[in-house]
Amino acid sequence: MRMARKLFVDGEARNPLQLVDWGGSGPGVLMVHGMGAHSAWWDEVIPLLPSGLRVVTMDLRGHGDSAWVSPPAYSLDDYAADVECVRAALGWDRFALAAHSLGARVSLRYASARPERLFGLALFDFYAADWGGREPAGGARTQPTYGEESAILARFRLQPPGTTLTPEALTALARQGVKRGPDGRWGWKFDWNAVRQAVPWDPAEPSRAAVPALLVRGEHSTTMPRASFKAVLSALPDARGMEIPGAHHHVPLDAPRETADALGAFLGL
Repeated sequence: MRMARKLFVDGEARNPLQLVDWGGSGPGVLMVHGMGAHSAWWDEVIPLLPSGLRVVTMDLRGHGDSAWVSPPAYSLDDYAADVECVRAALGWDRFALAAHSLGARVSLRYASARPERLFGLALFDFYAADWGGREPAGGARTQPTYGEESAILARFRLQPPGTTLTPEALTALARQGVKRGPDGRWGWKFDWNAVRQAVPWDPAEPSRAAVPALLVRGEHSTTMPRASFKAVLSALPDARGMEIPGAHHHVPLDAPRETADALGAFLGL
């Protein structure tokens, strides 16, 4: 049975990054979450992974329990630089990346710059187009806070909303993504500035990721339509693709068993 151990390492801007080391003695795999999320989005997948993997998850800067960055610095290059800091801190010469949504875009950027550091790249359902950033709900210009935990939990929504999770599971996930501040008010565990950050898409970037790759989409995903999936798959130099039946965009949440099985098969375990 895997045992989770939390630790912090410094990112590229000396920003503390939370890692969760799930143990294992095999090849290293770093798992990266999506925008506005946190490493616990992989919690149902990790116990189902083959035991012969050393699994570590990270909270991206401005997300989860990793530090926010001021002035805001949330570009793909910023995130990818943090991934390299994590690799160095863990002492890994080569490793695999498994990542969802924004995390997949970050991992693709890392792979295009440092393919020699990776023996595998698993990309789960991401937006292969320009992301112009998103204003917070209601056009709020400051980080929102709420007087009661119940009030912030009631505001929680997946984006996009499609999922197979039960309402109870969604509430449990929401509870892991909020925190109570020193003033007693409740806030999200992500910086609104990270959500606002534009993420330009370079259609040529997949062709620079000279790493064995797995590309996965959820059957019902509106984030990665089949046309986008096929375009990225054909651009990656060495890739296999698969679609997970019944899953929406949030593949690790909707289909943890299928996600774990896909990763194990891809990594040859």
